[in-house]
Amino acid sequence: MRPLLDTNVFVDVALRRPGLHEASGAALAWCLNHPGSGLLAVHSLATFSYLAGRGAGSAKVRGFIADLIEGMDIARLDNSEVKRALSMPMTDFEDALVAAAAEGAGATHIVTRNLADFRRSPVKAVTPEDFVRLAAKT
Repeated sequence: MRPLLDTNVFVDVALRRPGLHEASGAALAWCLNHPGSGLLAVHSLATFSYLAGRGAGSAKVRGFIADLIEGMDIARLDNSEVKRALSMPMTDFEDALVAAAAEGAGATHIVTRNLADFRRSPVKAVTPEDFVRLAAKT
């Protein structure tokens, strides 16, 4: 398995969102316990920094990102992935970038709380809860 974690999954963990951080934390833990398997889209790190930095502060957010990238690979976006995202039949361009990054990096799943926006993604989207169940079977 090679999951790409959507931004909302690691925001759940970093901000300890009630009722959400447990499953997201389990998905993140699986990735960190399987080095070289988990992926993060490079642009998701900037989005995370913006969202979490307002409340947690820059130093804390950078520390969280540093911990994340120690155990996960970064799915890059270059010209071809951005062009691919532009051609995808997805309404939200940021989600299309996630899908293109996942596809380009060979992800098997996108782990997200936002399944509706990934219905037309070339990479299957699953919730953190579903990912944890799938991972337990492998």
